[in-house]
Amino acid sequence: MVTKVLLASPDERTLERMSQVLAEAEAISLVQVVRDASSVDEALVRHPDLDVLVVDEQVDSGRGLAVARSVGAANPLLGVVMLVDQAGPEQFAAAMDSGARSVLSRTSSLAEIVSRLESVAQWVAAARSAVSADARGGRAGRVIAVAGAKGGVGTSTVALLLAQSLVATRSVGLVDFDLQSGDLAAYLGVHTRRSVVDLVDIAGEMTGRILRETSYDVPGGLRLLSAPNDGERGEEMTARAARSVVNALRYQYEVAIIDVGSHLTEATAVVLEEADAAVLVVTPDLPALRSARRTLAMWERLVIRPQAGVQVLLNRQNRRNEVTESLAAKIVETRIAATVPDGGQPFESAMNTASVVTASGPAHSAAAKFAAVLAGSEVEENPADAVDEAYAEATAGRGRRRARGNDDGQSAVEMPVAFTVALLVLLLCGQGIAWGTGYLLARNAAHEGARTVGLQPWGPATAGSARTVALDELTGPWRSGATVDVSPSDVSVHIVAPTVVPGVRLTSSVSAQVQREQ
Repeated sequence: MVTKVLLASPDERTLERMSQVLAEAEAISLVQVVRDASSVDEALVRHPDLDVLVVDEQVDSGRGLAVARSVGAANPLLGVVMLVDQAGPEQFAAAMDSGARSVLSRTSSLAEIVSRLESVAQWVAAARSAVSADARGGRAGRVIAVAGAKGGVGTSTVALLLAQSLVATRSVGLVDFDLQSGDLAAYLGVHTRRSVVDLVDIAGEMTGRILRETSYDVPGGLRLLSAPNDGERGEEMTARAARSVVNALRYQYEVAIIDVGSHLTEATAVVLEEADAAVLVVTPDLPALRSARRTLAMWERLVIRPQAGVQVLLNRQNRRNEVTESLAAKIVETRIAATVPDGGQPFESAMNTASVVTASGPAHSAAAKFAAVLAGSEVEENPADAVDEAYAEATAGRGRRRARGNDDGQSAVEMPVAFTVALLVLLLCGQGIAWGTGYLLARNAAHEGARTVGLQPWGPATAGSARTVALDELTGPWRSGATVDVSPSDVSVHIVAPTVVPGVRLTSSVSAQVQREQ
């Protein structure tokens, strides 16, 4: 096994000598050399698998011990070795106080350097192995980052529901890392004075006690580390402090839910990168879905998190939405891992009264199933199937409640009204058909009567003959209600249509001009 080493020193002669010495050691690889503390942080981000950091006490104008203390606190599983002019008892004591595991002098031999570095590397391997074993046994804390595709998709609500569903069986920490506009404290109905930004200045000395003193107990058993009340203070958060917060949360709680909001900064990028699971929240509308697709692509380009390592959650889904789950998956270009139904008016009321953590509903049920998958309490063969099942159960329960309540009552009221309207429309159609038929028969009878008048000289006999011919064209109910008016110039036939709609009397009247035959 090769030990990967990072060397930090401002002295060119020291860098040259140490580089030559380490080049002769087969089991040690000098990955990079840097000259100041800021370059150390960048190198650690670039090489997360480093085993040992060798820090010259002269770094940053003689602040090497402070640099070692800060780096060690932010990276507890990294072996730190101090490089000093003379390795004596005082130097050893100062190095141990700063968190270093060993001390080397500038004049140390190759054998001594290799021995010290390998010893520290063995401790690092043992510590990382123990942490991995704890993680496999479910004893190590799990960090879940929740981000929004855009503002207003319910990122804070989802984070709150996930945390609330896990608090009954685990110690859960809820962190509002939406530093400019975070509002988890308002959702929980608490007023805070301390915030996550207050940890920036003591990031190098982060402990469980400090974390507890900065966070707040909230209803439901959660522990909240809130965003600052003044949004401009969010600029104080650094990537190093963010990494320290994540590491501290991992060892303080069994599960830590971090709401990172929808804006990507250097600090939120670190949280997303360090988290064990990342959830991207979207809503079933095209602007949010397109933003989610761009966000996933950006995270992958910036090497923050691969698309395969992000769970997309569709929030506020409703069967009446135009955008279905399958369409959302096509737009985002990845599978929808979870669906949380719209909670409706009861959920809105719970949000307005800061009682979400004590309420229950379909949204709570679906979030609980997904949270169990994220926390690792269920076999994750297909996490989306478990969430889909939760969504189906929640929406089916809501459908059954409606069927037993509002829908049945509404159907009982609407059915007679609908039947009456349909019957009235049918009768009107029948009456219209009867009137139209009478009109056609009246026109035919009028034309036959006019033809009879035109063929004979005008007189009473001719008028009576024309009236008889016109009535002979009518039969049944059409004849009984018909009247014929004959004059030398025209013949008019009036037919009363059979009554279909009670109280309605329609008459079809047609006149035909008399054409005299020469």
